[in-house]
Amino acid sequence: MAISISDLEDAAAGGWRGTDEDRLGGWRLRAAGGFTGRANSALAVGDPGLPLPAAAAAVHGWYAARGLPTMISVPYPCGRPEDTAVDRFLAGAGWTVRSGAATVMTAPTRAIARTTPPGQMPVTFAAEPDEAWLARYHYRGQPGLPPDARQVLQSAPWQAFAAVRDGAAALAIGRVAVAQGWAGLTAIEVHPAHRRRGLAQALTAAMAAQASAQGAHWLYLQVEDGNAAARALYHRLGFTEHHGYHYRVAPPGWTAPAA
Repeated sequence: MAISISDLEDAAAGGWRGTDEDRLGGWRLRAAGGFTGRANSALAVGDPGLPLPAAAAAVHGWYAARGLPTMISVPYPCGRPEDTAVDRFLAGAGWTVRSGAATVMTAPTRAIARTTPPGQMPVTFAAEPDEAWLARYHYRGQPGLPPDARQVLQSAPWQAFAAVRDGAAALAIGRVAVAQGWAGLTAIEVHPAHRRRGLAQALTAAMAAQASAQGAHWLYLQVEDGNAAARALYHRLGFTEHHGYHYRVAPPGWTAPAA
């Protein structure tokens, strides 16, 4: 299915929302106490309704009022951030790229649902994350989650929380959310001692089946560009690259250039 970068980013934004959101023209302003880049950045798709210097200044003021770093999420064609006027402007204004640039990959839901590895442990689902699920989730490698995390995790119109369990412990987890007809797979994590056992593939297939039952015909996920193992897995399952994105961060003391 052909979908534009802006339309796919808009759908993804509906599946992982901030606890505090606003609009600047077509741009989305999102904050959630610093939990995840997506929920704490301005999504620069569409027309902000202002010249770029004024738009960047408005974004900067919005995040400063909330005591958060100013970040703008800039989507771009794979490997070509310089193709976007927003990224060219921010780069010229001294905004740096935060580590963790990523690629958005897509695949047909039903095709991925058929990739369950044989002899795999069952995947269970719940409408909310329990304590075992939350204990397994380490955002950017950090133990413990901030207060806004649970609200962000449950911010989509529909979501389900997957787990492969051994008794009360969660060996592997994932989250599937549906918004605007697209299903996003996020928060996929496997206990280090249980990797290379097919658990991530089992989770991905099971979450695809849940998404299909919700009427979502296509999946997306985001993989950091440095995560070669995950990219290889998703390629093998049938995902392909759609576009990339990174976060531009305002330098300390930044002020917008004069118009």
